[in-house]
Amino acid sequence: MLLRLVVQLLRPTWIKLIFLVEWLIFILITWFQGGLDDGRQALIAAYPLLFFYAVAGIFEIVSGKTQRIARGWRLLGTAVILILFDQAIKLWVTTFIPYRTARPLIPGWLHLAHSCNFQGSWVFAQFDVPAANLIPLSVTAFFMLCCSWFVHRYYVSHQRTSLWADVAFLGVFAGLASWLVEITLRGHIVDFLCLPNMVTADLKDIFLTIGIAAIFVETLDNPGLSRSWQGGRQELVNATRLIKDMVSFSWQDLRQGWQKLTRLRNHPEE
Repeated sequence: MLLRLVVQLLRPTWIKLIFLVEWLIFILITWFQGGLDDGRQALIAAYPLLFFYAVAGIFEIVSGKTQRIARGWRLLGTAVILILFDQAIKLWVTTFIPYRTARPLIPGWLHLAHSCNFQGSWVFAQFDVPAANLIPLSVTAFFMLCCSWFVHRYYVSHQRTSLWADVAFLGVFAGLASWLVEITLRGHIVDFLCLPNMVTADLKDIFLTIGIAAIFVETLDNPGLSRSWQGGRQELVNATRLIKDMVSFSWQDLRQGWQKLTRLRNHPEE
């Protein structure tokens, strides 16, 4: 039994490859920019691939046993726990690690650092993208945060229940919400996971990477989704119809939730 699980975890699959894509792109860009000076730096850049490979393998094994992580508000509660976990680590880091210093977790390979990112994204900071106005970014993030909840509920109601859909929601929702909390409270991002001389990120970045990868996995794995191009006009019609259906569903979902809340408030004994 254990050997079978190990084989499943290590066996290459297209799902595991998708989870590696984002970090592979980062490595290639860093290499083209001359950021990988020697073999050691290349190894430091590459070993996070093992982490994402293992995460994908674990989710792939679990997906064969269950199609849900949690339902309804329990799923949202799971996302809140992830957000609090990210922020709790940052509170500890800002309290006990002086600014611009680091403590080795695995000396030379992984450090716990105290770094402030005023550009709002480790990608912007890593590739020297000029800092953007955080107000429109915050508004966009809040809009996407709300949409993620209703899109997920619409999807599991009209398409299928899926572990990958739950993982996608958790990763995107927790990542965006954690970013919003931090921008609102601090005005900047605290990054603490440091690959020496490479990049410093946080759990939010990991959440988003996993969530986006899960979106692609679910899109490719669901046989009920059409992936063929039907022409520009027909695709526009389909997209318009889908948006209308989602808005209608979300409005009804909000009404039902409000009615349940009103009943509980007026008749708490029920």
